[in-house]
Amino acid sequence: MKKNRQFSSRWIKKFESREHWLSYWHQIKIMEGKIKSKDSLIEIGIGTGFTSNYLKSKNIDVLTVDVDKEKSPDIVADAVSFKPKKNYDHFCAFEVFEHMDFSEMVKTLDNIKNSIDKNIFISVPIYKKTPIAIELKIKSFWKSITIPIPKTKIIDPHHEWELNYKDFTEKRLINEFELRNFYLEDKLSYLRWRYFHFKKNN
Repeated sequence: MKKNRQFSSRWIKKFESREHWLSYWHQIKIMEGKIKSKDSLIEIGIGTGFTSNYLKSKNIDVLTVDVDKEKSPDIVADAVSFKPKKNYDHFCAFEVFEHMDFSEMVKTLDNIKNSIDKNIFISVPIYKKTPIAIELKIKSFWKSITIPIPKTKIIDPHHEWELNYKDFTEKRLINEFELRNFYLEDKLSYLRWRYFHFKKNN
């Protein structure tokens, strides 16, 4: 039975905030140097299409998948039921997995694990409020420093879970990927998001 997921397309039709634009930068940054021209990639949850369009401009063969037909993906499908028909080099899902039950994320990984040959890139929100955030440039590197304050519940009505909420720890998340032969290679943090690069152990 298909679950009625909580999502909205309204935000993709508006001019996005500076915070969201910088989130796109971090999505590309976590993939930098790992994806080459003519590689193939599946993106689940396409948002405005910024990331897929950028990758296509670099001659990456991108297949987009989204449950929302208004976003015009290549394939309209729920992530949990989607199974690739062939193998791809890479897979990415940014700001997607928190919109489903953690167990459904695990099922999604089971559906794609044998069809991805190289890397998986994801981002998930961190369970914290960040009313104060500072960005520092040290030589050529940017570092974001946040001062969090406690939260008592998940504020976003579209989120089923967030990193470090209750027992949804980073260790638990990483373990689910390791069980499927993908190992943490790199991670980045920006404000309330964390970006992960998992590399397949061949």
